Amino acid sequence: MVLKRAAGKRKSRPTETDSVSGRDGKAKKADEFRGEEADETAQLPSSSDSEDSSVVYIGHIPHGFYEKELKGFFSQFGDVERWRVSRNKRTGRSKGYAFVKFEHPEVAKIAAEAMDGYHMFKQSLKCQVMKKRDVHPELFNKSNKVLEMKPWRKIEAEQHNKQRTPEQAQQRNLRAIKRDKRRLQQIQSAGLDFEYESLQEKLPKGPTHKKF
Repeated sequence: MVLKRAAGKRKSRPTETDSVSGRDGKAKKADEFRGEEADETAQLPSSSDSEDSSVVYIGHIPHGFYEKELKGFFSQFGDVERWRVSRNKRTGRSKGYAFVKFEHPEVAKIAAEAMDGYHMFKQSLKCQVMKKRDVHPELFNKSNKVLEMKPWRKIEAEQHNKQRTPEQAQQRNLRAIKRDKRRLQQIQSAGLDFEYESLQEKLPKGPTHKKF
């Protein structure tokens, strides 16, 4: 009995080149998968950054509740390592919020929960524990100091009352007259029938002091 081979194409055995290319393809796919996995892992925040820090943000602080009062008040919860009231760089006035750093994060959490919504001098405090990723490295630069406010009222009064030369006084009067005219134009453009003696008529024509 003679057996006949089935009709059709004969399958060829894989060569050494094909096996090498197959291994290379699998290795390439594995490298791509590991690269994608690494990218996804890099995008995820680290557990340490998402953890709570020992820094408490305090908002809506009232007038008069500054560095000394801040440290003294929050020391009832535990050791306060650093404290800072955010102030305007030019005027030195408080911006209405502050930061306190405790020794342990657990103490910071207790203090924030206890003081959040606490009423103080008609103000309701807003307290929350900051995440480690939100704490700026230079947050407590120049902290633990009581900053003195600049006496701006005294400075402005001295600036207003200082002795001026006739030329300086004339320039000052011209600026005041321009402001007065602009104010009168705004009144007229609003449709108001209002008349008053202009500043130009009130100001003296010449210098008000004599040189000796």
